[in-house]
Amino acid sequence: MSEQRNIYLGEPSRAWIRLQLASPNGPVRELNLVVDTGNPCAIIVDEKSLGALRWRESLRVDSNFGSLASGWVRVSVPEISFDQKLLCYANDAIVRTVKRSDMRFDGLVGLPLLRMMTYGGNEGFFWIRAS
Repeated sequence: MSEQRNIYLGEPSRAWIRLQLASPNGPVRELNLVVDTGNPCAIIVDEKSLGALRWRESLRVDSNFGSLASGWVRVSVPEISFDQKLLCYANDAIVRTVKRSDMRFDGLVGLPLLRMMTYGGNEGFFWIRAS
């Protein structure tokens, strides 16, 4: 079975996944996103990344995180053959907070995206698989 396995990173240790966001004009950016099952947004990245990678703009929304820019992005996880366009959000303050745990983190992934795959973990690593 195809899967992506990642050793916990950061201080404190955090579960995370690696995915790719593709812009409409070709360039692809690989991101490491902290897993947050309490997050109602599929993905939260910084505003510059969303601006460069979105296929279509969407409305700005207010949340308990503050104001979030939004737009549709193409998301892929090659290891599990996942490739879909999803509504993504952006907030620079959230990304700065995530980076305090580990500078390699680029944002958050939430429950809406995780529900599109099978996920789990143990004391050593977090994994995702195609549903």
